[in-house]
Amino acid sequence: MAKFNKLAGKHFLVIGGTKGIGRGVVAGAIEAGARVTLSGSSPASVAAALAEVQAEYPSARVSGLACDLSKDTVEQDLDELFAAAAAAQAIDHVVLTAADPLLTMRVDEITIDKVRRVAHMRLAVPALVGKVAARHLRVSCECSLTLSTGGIADHPSPGWSLIAFMCAGLTGLTRNLALDLKPLRVNAVEPGFVDTPLWESTGFTAEQKNAVFDEWSKKLPTGHIGTVEEVAEAYIYLAKDSNATGEIVKTRGGHNLI
Repeated sequence: MAKFNKLAGKHFLVIGGTKGIGRGVVAGAIEAGARVTLSGSSPASVAAALAEVQAEYPSARVSGLACDLSKDTVEQDLDELFAAAAAAQAIDHVVLTAADPLLTMRVDEITIDKVRRVAHMRLAVPALVGKVAARHLRVSCECSLTLSTGGIADHPSPGWSLIAFMCAGLTGLTRNLALDLKPLRVNAVEPGFVDTPLWESTGFTAEQKNAVFDEWSKKLPTGHIGTVEEVAEAYIYLAKDSNATGEIVKTRGGHNLI
């Protein structure tokens, strides 16, 4: 009897699974023997990611579903996403890595519209994912929801007040959902610097990104910027450990030490 390969045959729903960290979680779950439903914002992005995953893992049990999280109908859209994913097999683990471009600004540039824009993906959507997950997942510590926050919650930086506010809020949301949804487990992963497409979507050119990475690689105790594969391990761990709930797993390259 296998004691540690706990994900074989389980079903992951990865919301934000078409690229970046979510794509890494898709690969990690497949390699652990799980079935995966990956979700992205558009049918085109889902189809492209699905084709690439199937080419890399020809025997994988993987499917894709589109869900645009930007709309005011997001709760209904999420409910339909969960129902469609569960039609193939009951969902055991949900991972939320979906994100929109980071909006940084000086305090004097903050407006109510910008607050609402930032809060939609980083507060409203995670809270509603928790609400919808409770409807569709088994009431068991063998099932889990893993959210995503960011190292800025613990390590402030000028111009990041709104994002830091949201990331710190995600920490509180995670811990309280762990009580509200028990025994279903709720955790979060807090990455630091990670090489993902989010940098480009935020407006960084390749040269600017490389300059930032070079600077921080010299400072970080690990000597390098985190990779998608490294950070995805944290999500896989949290799905496996049925004794972990209300936890924030931090994978930051030692950023907190400098």
